Amino acid sequence: MGVWIVAASMLWAVPAASQSRFRTTFNVKARDATSILLEGQVVNDTGRDAFDVWVTAEGLSPSSKVLTTGITFVRSAIARSASAPFEAKIPAVEGIETFRVTVTSYRAGVGSTVQPGREVQSP
Repeated sequence: MGVWIVAASMLWAVPAASQSRFRTTFNVKARDATSILLEGQVVNDTGRDAFDVWVTAEGLSPSSKVLTTGITFVRSAIARSASAPFEAKIPAVEGIETFRVTVTSYRAGVGSTVQPGREVQSP
């Protein structure tokens, strides 16, 4: 019984503090009067498969104040040491100088292996 409780608890969403276990790279793909589109890659450095991966993209002022935010689903599964592309759209507002993209939610896999390049789909 205790093994099942431990296994179930390891499938809960992992808090944003684990961002250092992921690497993100991105560029501005498009920009207009109403929105900014960022495209990039998320690299899974957690040491295990990651499921239901989400990123938060933020537009920052020169003093690093968050001016605008967007949340984007990346992929249902990213194998350990693999990467996945994403596009994040955020509202355009005055004063944005830089951007920040971080993984803000995922579930850590236990005992299963995702084949690189294949997504796990829910029925």
